[in-house]
This record gives sequence, structure tokens and C-alpha cells, in this order.
Amino acid sequence: MRPRIDVAPTSAEAMARCAAAIAEALPASRHPTLCLAGGTTPRGAYELLASRYAKAVNWQGVEYWFGDERCVGPMHPKSNYRMALESLLDPLEVPAQRVHRMLGELGPQQGAQRYAQRIAETLGEQPNFTVALLGMGPEGHTASLFPGSPALSAEEFALGVQVPAVPRERITLTPAALHADRVFLLVTGKEKSAALAAALAADAPDPAVPTSYIRGSIETVCFCDGAAGPAE
Repeated sequence: MRPRIDVAPTSAEAMARCAAAIAEALPASRHPTLCLAGGTTPRGAYELLASRYAKAVNWQGVEYWFGDERCVGPMHPKSNYRMALESLLDPLEVPAQRVHRMLGELGPQQGAQRYAQRIAETLGEQPNFTVALLGMGPEGHTASLFPGSPALSAEEFALGVQVPAVPRERITLTPAALHADRVFLLVTGKEKSAALAAALAADAPDPAVPTSYIRGSIETVCFCDGAAGPAE
């Protein structure tokens, strides 16, 4: 099933619609889990969740996971954890024990092994998030799953990978772990329009289109701005 597309007139509105969808979906679960995206685009959505929707969700009762992480320390400027901490987790006073951080400072292999083990111990052998938020790069990568990556077909829940971006060493969840009731893809910017078109057109998993491997069991929605998305 192809993703449903929600085209907003601006990137700010796309982030607002995505934030609203997350805030609506989480309270429907008895044990809500949220898989967070890194990079720059999600920050605006996180800031809205921490302000506009601060009282809409019992944020202290949600468990937080990460789709990927750069192999840097937790307070490094490139850390996905730091971005989420500053924009979402600290403003909402989320207890540290609810946050499952990828230990990027351990390096790609050990960090991935530790995270895969934590997923299995906490979520079981068939993990499923309430909501998985994903971004997408201009070449079509999501999490740290780049086109053609062997991680796309891996059985492990998390892998250490080297990617054609800086920093190169990263930890990423694989499609084996990226199961969710709802998958929300947040994409903004004209430079991503071609990759998004390919993602929306994919009927089956395609190594050239990593997002085609990840679909929500209830729904998959792509929130994008007019620059990234097709004309309405």
C-alpha cells in the first residue's frame, strides 16, 4: 500500500500537520512508543510537540527510541540524541529511563549490537512502534538506510554502517525493526522532490528507494511542503 500524501503550502505547515498527527496517535496506545528521526527537518515538529501539544499527551509515559545515530558523543553538535533532547525531551521533562539512546560513542558495531539487544529485551522479537517518524535525504535515504545499503535486507534490528555523508560512521535501525502502527514521513525542500516521487511510486520494496521497505500497519503518511511534493 502506497503512502498517503499530505501536501502543505509551506515547510512550517508540513511540520505542524505532522506534529498534530503524532499528538493524536500516541494517546490511542496503552503503551505508546515513538521512534524519533534525526537530522534537521524534524526539529520544528519536535518544538511544536513540546509547546502546542505539551498537555495533549502524557509525554512522561511514552517510550522514545531512535531510528539512527551518528557515531559521536551524546552532546556532540551532530548527535541526533542531542537535537531531540534540546527540542523535545528536556522541554517536556521526559524521565531519562524512558529514553532509549543509541550509544554512538561506542562505535558503529558495538553501538548497533547494544541497541539491537535493547530492542529485543524491551520490545520483543517482533518490535512494533506506535509511531515511527522518518525523514528523507535528497538521494532518498531514510534513517541511515541509503539506496542499495545491505542493511535494507538485514535480519538484525540495528546495524553499524558507513554512509556517503558526514560523519560516515552511523548506527541505524533496519527494516526488520522499523515496524509501526503508523509511519509518518516528513519531507521538505525542492531538492528532495525527485526522491519523494520515487518513494510515492514504489509498489514493493526497492533497494533504490529505502522508504519503500517501511510501511505502517495502520497507515503511512508523507507530510511534505509544496516544494517537495507533487502539485495538488
